[in-house]
Amino acid sequence: MFSKVALILLVFFLISCGQEGKSVSDKVVNETKESVFIVEGLACGKSSIGTGVLISNGILTNAHVIAGTEKLEVIDVNGARSETYLISVDFETDLALLRDPGFSQPRLQTAEPKEKQRGSLIVGGKGFVNSVPVKISRLLKIVIADIYGEGKHTRSGMELSAEVISGDSGGPIINIKGQIIGLIFSRSTIQDGVSYGISSAEFTKVTESYDLSGVSSGKCRE
Repeated sequence: MFSKVALILLVFFLISCGQEGKSVSDKVVNETKESVFIVEGLACGKSSIGTGVLISNGILTNAHVIAGTEKLEVIDVNGARSETYLISVDFETDLALLRDPGFSQPRLQTAEPKEKQRGSLIVGGKGFVNSVPVKISRLLKIVIADIYGEGKHTRSGMELSAEVISGDSGGPIINIKGQIIGLIFSRSTIQDGVSYGISSAEFTKVTESYDLSGVSSGKCRE
C-alpha cells in the first residue's frame, strides 16, 4: 500500500513540476493579447501610459497609471481606441478598475500564483501589445508606501525574472492556461532583469465593489 501511495504522489509531483516548468504557448499568448489594452490618460497636462486587461468586471490596471487623469482611453491589439473611465481604485494596493466599454473580447479568468512558476507578461509599453517571458522567483509580502509615497502598506506580491519598461505597468502575468496570476507594477532599481507584480489574491480590492457612475482618480503624482 505504501509503495502505491508513494508512486501516486511521485507521479503527481512530477506532473505538477512539469506544469510549472512549461512555457506559455504562442497560441495562448496570442489569444490573451486580444484581451489586453494600452491605457492612455491625461493627468495635469501630462500623458500617462500603461497596460490593462479585460476581466469580468472591467479593465484591470494599476492605480498609478490613472492617478489624476481627466480623460482615459484604451487601445486594443488592432489599434482601435475606446473611451473609458474609472469605476474602482485602491491607491494602497496600486490597483484600478476601468469601465468595460462593451468589448466582445474574452474576459480573462484569474488563478493563484506559485513559486518558480513560468508564464508570460502581456504588456503595451512599446506602443503595441507584446509578450515577455517571466518566471516567479518567489512569492512575498511587499511592504510599500501607497502610490503617492505615503504610509506603509502590505500587499501580496511576487518577484519576477523579467525585464519591463515604462508603460508596461498594469500588464497581466499569465500562466500556461492564460489565467491571470498577477499584475506587473514595478521594476527593481538596483538589479537588472528583476520586476515585481501584485498577486491575483489582491484583485478583490477593486473588483468586489465598484461604481458604474464613476469614481475620482485622485490627485496627480509628482
